[in-house]
Amino acid sequence: MIAVSGLTKCYGDFMAVRDLTFTVRPGEVMGLVGPNGAGKTTTLRCATGIIPPTLGTVQIGGIDLAADPVAAKQRLAFFPDEPRLFEHLTVDQHLNFIARLYGITDWRERVERRLYVEVGAN
Repeated sequence: MIAVSGLTKCYGDFMAVRDLTFTVRPGEVMGLVGPNGAGKTTTLRCATGIIPPTLGTVQIGGIDLAADPVAAKQRLAFFPDEPRLFEHLTVDQHLNFIARLYGITDWRERVERRLYVEVGAN
């Protein structure tokens, strides 16, 4: 679960995101929709710990992102639009790279288990 509460991000006098609150429960899919400059990318960067919010809290899997960023990020998968590593890495290489960033040593077993459960169940 991802719980964002009162998220605000300011760049100097410019308020990119103001008092945003939302929850994404397990199994739910959420999208951020809006025109350029609406704060979608800033919201995602704050919610994933890439940049800190000016105000507000983010919890990932019940773990406060500010209090324990490593544990929170280990429960999250985020594919940013930049840098575009997809063009240069195979899927296997990309998963290995991301797993190493988050300190996940059993990533291959996790992937195989999920593929079997999700694909094999059909």
